[in-house]
Amino acid sequence: MAPTAQPLADRATAPAGKPSLLPLIAGVLLLTAIGVGAGALFGVLVGKPDSPAAASKAEAAAAPSTAPRPADTGNLKSLPPIVTNLAGSQRAWIRLEASVLMEGDAKEDFSVLTAKITEDFLAFLRTVSLSQIESGSGFQYLREDLKDRARLRSAKVRDLIVLTFVVE
Repeated sequence: MAPTAQPLADRATAPAGKPSLLPLIAGVLLLTAIGVGAGALFGVLVGKPDSPAAASKAEAAAAPSTAPRPADTGNLKSLPPIVTNLAGSQRAWIRLEASVLMEGDAKEDFSVLTAKITEDFLAFLRTVSLSQIESGSGFQYLREDLKDRARLRSAKVRDLIVLTFVVE
């Protein structure tokens, strides 16, 4: 014989125990204490001056750099300012002042080369539209394109430094 089921009406009237918030509060406090302890331990281990990470940072700061610096290996040559209108608009103008970092002797004369690079930049900037350079990434692409043009003109060009870039 099957056990008799309690009628539905009796279950609804049976007093239900009020759930206690005490276990929830204890759990939250326990997790908070574990988090604070772990954070403090991490801070003590990382902040130690004799930790391996801190020692390697101190050694790197004290050791002389072995990478060649631009002042040691090249010459920074200023290009004449370039002012021209942009493609597609007679009202949008650009002014660019830049320098190129050249490999070679400091006594070497780069005036003809810098004049040719300026001429190449001027011709290229006349083909650029305002929509191509109005974002930060557009400016980076323009800078890379100009650097590539300078490197095509001479293998002695190492880098391009944009000093002033104004679009009006």
